[in-house]
Amino acid sequence: MTEIADITTSGAVSTAARVLAWAAEPTGPVPTGPLWDVARLASPPDRVRIAAAELARRTAALLGAGAPPFGAQPRIGPGTLFLAAAIGGRRQSGAAALLARALPPAAPSRHPGAWYDLVARHGLVSAVIAALDGAGAAGSADQSAQEPDDEQEPLPELMLGASPLTTVLYRPTLRALRSDTTGPVAATAVALLSRPRGQAVLAGGLAAWTPLPQVLAWRASLLTRLRHDHRDLLLDVYLMARTRHAADWDKQIAWAARHISLHSGSVPDPLALATIRFWAPLAAIERDVPLARLRPLLSGQDRALKLVRLFRLDQAGAA
Repeated sequence: MTEIADITTSGAVSTAARVLAWAAEPTGPVPTGPLWDVARLASPPDRVRIAAAELARRTAALLGAGAPPFGAQPRIGPGTLFLAAAIGGRRQSGAAALLARALPPAAPSRHPGAWYDLVARHGLVSAVIAALDGAGAAGSADQSAQEPDDEQEPLPELMLGASPLTTVLYRPTLRALRSDTTGPVAATAVALLSRPRGQAVLAGGLAAWTPLPQVLAWRASLLTRLRHDHRDLLLDVYLMARTRHAADWDKQIAWAARHISLHSGSVPDPLALATIRFWAPLAAIERDVPLARLRPLLSGQDRALKLVRLFRLDQAGAA
């Protein structure tokens, strides 16, 4: 009976199941598999749905999103399964790209019940991007110079486009960043703020330093956009940065300051610049109101804010 069950669930469904199980505990290489019998993804066996739900639960726990995550109904649509199959079938690049494009991501601002599904997608996409790209090479400075072909966008970019929560917490697609069409991503962040535990997840997800300049630049851009209407979020992000990640930020800010000063006659290193620029939205708030009045526990940010002003990263459009 086991052999019959394996045969009847082989192909794209089996590939998706293996990738979902791997994403819940991402050790070793990302699984690969065939993509035939794709139609069965629309009505998969219970064990595959259970694997997707388990991934959503684990991801929600890591994010601190609560149970159920963000108070959403526990419903997972076929999009997560299509993405998992596309990832596992990535050696068949054409078919994998078609699968990744098959279902547009749900807009959480219009469909609040989509959050459970989007948490599952985020768990899948964030794990795969980290594994396929090492330290996150999909957002590295090297790739920033490569314009993706309109017809052959890399699979990691297609995955990002299908995972709204990942575009908020990691970064939007390169296409959206280059064309300055990140409004829908900002709308997802605002929609998340209205959900239970949404602000805490955003603050925790945006506060850490990362060696990816495009990710840091996106965070500065998003926080700048939200500064006036959602000041409490910004203050929570920077308070988290100065409490949970203080040692790492102090080390990286010191490195960035030295690097920019030593290379003042040349184009600044993108990572050094992005490390300092991350603090520009907080510097903008400080111009209007003393930070001690807004967040008495916020401390240790003075050096970063001085560097923002020194390098004129608080000017309009700098962040």
